[in-house]
Amino acid sequence: MKKTILFFAALLSCSGLFAKRTTPAEALIKRLKKIQKAGTMIGHQDAFFYGTTWKWQFGRSDMQDVCGDAPAVLGCELGGLELGVDKNIDGVPFDRMKEQIVRHATQGGVVTLSWHPANPANGGNAWNVEGDAVKKVLPNGAEYAKMQLWLERMAQFIGSLQTKGGKPIAVIFRPWHEMSGSWFWWGAKHCTTEEYKQLFRMTVEKFRQLGLTNVVWNYSPGADGNDTPEHFFSFYPGDAYVDMLGVDLYQFSGSEEFIRQGQLEMKIMYDYAKPRGMLYALTETGYRNTPDPQWFTGTLRKAFAGYRPSYVLLWRNAWDNPEENFGPAPEKMCADDFRKFAKDILLLFLNGVRGKK
Repeated sequence: MKKTILFFAALLSCSGLFAKRTTPAEALIKRLKKIQKAGTMIGHQDAFFYGTTWKWQFGRSDMQDVCGDAPAVLGCELGGLELGVDKNIDGVPFDRMKEQIVRHATQGGVVTLSWHPANPANGGNAWNVEGDAVKKVLPNGAEYAKMQLWLERMAQFIGSLQTKGGKPIAVIFRPWHEMSGSWFWWGAKHCTTEEYKQLFRMTVEKFRQLGLTNVVWNYSPGADGNDTPEHFFSFYPGDAYVDMLGVDLYQFSGSEEFIRQGQLEMKIMYDYAKPRGMLYALTETGYRNTPDPQWFTGTLRKAFAGYRPSYVLLWRNAWDNPEENFGPAPEKMCADDFRKFAKDILLLFLNGVRGKK
C-alpha cells in the first residue's frame, strides 16, 4: 500500500499537479537574469508618450528617432493614480499608458513603474515634506486608511495589466525611491529608518494580500557621493521584500565625479547582489539637457563600465518643460554620440531583447 501511494505521488508530481507554479514576477526575474548575460538594457522614462518636440504620438520615441531602435525598458509614472484621477502628474492618461505598457510588453520589452504619490497628510505633492506623513500612514496612524485605499488603487491598476490574451504582464515596481535624500515626504529627514522600512514592507504585504503575483520589487536610494554599503542599505526592508537593487544617479557637477559615483554605486550593488543571485540596475540617470556632446560614450558608459546592471533608465524628455530633458533627441548635440553609444554590443535596445525568454 505504501509503495502504491509513493508511486502515485511521483506520477502526479511528474505530471505537474504537485509542481509549484511559476508566478509572472518569477518568470520576469528569470528572464531578466538571462538577458543580463547578454548585456545591459537601455530604457527611457515616458518614451512613447512624448519627446522634446512632440507629444501624444503614441508609439514614437525620441530614442528611436535618433538610433533607429526603441528603448528595451519603458519607464512609466503612476503618481496621481492614488487620487483616482485619469492622468498622472505629467499629464499622461492612465488608459493610454496601459495601452503602451501592453504594446511594449507584447513586443518583448520590459516595463518599470515609478510612483510620486501626493502627500497624504496635507494634500500637497510628493515634494511637499510637511505633516509627518510616513508616521501617519502606518498602522494606527491618522492616514492609515487613506494609504490602504491608495495601495488598493495601485494594486488594481498593476493587477489589470494583461496581454490581449489575458496573460498577466509582470512589471518592475519602484515605490518610495530616493529615500536617502530628503526632497520627498518619505525621505530621510521626514521619518526614521524603521518607519521607512515599515512603509515599504506594508506596501509589499498589501499587494501580496490582494493576490498580485506580477510585481518585481525594486529598492532604489539616490546616489550619494561618499556612499558606503551601510548607508546604501540603511533603509533596506530586507531580502524578503526586494527582488532588485537600484540607484538613481544624475550628473550635477563634473563628468569625472559622475563616473566615480557610478563606479562606487555599481560596486556596492554588485557586491550585495552577486552572492544572492539578485538583480541590480541604474534606475534613473541623465544630465539635464545633455550639454556634453560626448556624454553617453565619454561619461555614462564609463560610469558602469566593468559591471553589467540589468538596465540603465534615462529620465524623460518633457515637451513642456525644458528642465526635464535627459535623453537623446534628434536635435540635441549629443545625438551623434548616442548613435555610437547604441552600437555597443553590450547595450540592448528593444530589438536586442525581442524573443529572449
